[in-house]
Amino acid sequence: MKVSETSADYEKLAQKIYGEILALQGVENIDVRHNVKIKGKSGVKHQIDVFWEYKYAGIVHRVLIECKHYGHAVSLLHVRNLHGLTTDIPNSTGIIVTTIGFQSGAKEYADFYEMGLKLIRKPRGEDWGGCIQVVNIQMKFLRNHYLDFKLEFDGKDEKTREIAEKDPSVLSANSTEIVVRDEGYESCAFNLWLDRHVSAGSDGFGVESQQTLIPENSYLVTPDNRELKLGRVMVTYMSTQFDQDLEIDAMNLVEAVLQDFSSGEIEHMHHKNA
Repeated sequence: MKVSETSADYEKLAQKIYGEILALQGVENIDVRHNVKIKGKSGVKHQIDVFWEYKYAGIVHRVLIECKHYGHAVSLLHVRNLHGLTTDIPNSTGIIVTTIGFQSGAKEYADFYEMGLKLIRKPRGEDWGGCIQVVNIQMKFLRNHYLDFKLEFDGKDEKTREIAEKDPSVLSANSTEIVVRDEGYESCAFNLWLDRHVSAGSDGFGVESQQTLIPENSYLVTPDNRELKLGRVMVTYMSTQFDQDLEIDAMNLVEAVLQDFSSGEIEHMHHKNA
């Protein structure tokens, strides 16, 4: 299976991968560009698929990345050509990335002149090498459905009593759209407040249950931000539950793998939508 549809897509994928590596390694990124022309010492301009420039320990490094989106192994000729570019472009090193591999002699030549031979390819199961690839999660979802409720306010609270005497209509709250605030918490919708205080399934599932709450410091918040202290909350509800199994396969999360051809080491995994 191809990792990219076209050679241009493959070059842009390489650009993304090396950009990610720069970010992870914490070096000072100067540039990662696609399809650029660099003038060499000879005066000749060279087309470079991906030009990677960064600063590490105060030294500017230039990496010339040639991308070979081939269905066959790359020949020694391409490795020698890249070596010629690094000779003409000062302070540069070379990397060739491809999909399949390299022909005989290419590795020896690249090793001698310290050039990198890499594979950017689709992930395979063996890439995880003893690490967890597939995670199976069994999830249990619990939920309360609130059928009815009744509020009683704290008549001993002076501020609540004063508000109620001036405006008795505030005592007729009968919608779950009301807003409630617990001491030390942000205000929230009443059903969310109930979720915080009523444990799902404590009286079983699929049966109508009733519970009386006596909160210590909870307040109904009126639309004009007045607060009335709650005394008791009587709620009728039904708890339900359902199970769901989830499988997470790391193979489905990775778009491409960067692998060193000489050592076989996996150097980076590029995630989908990254």
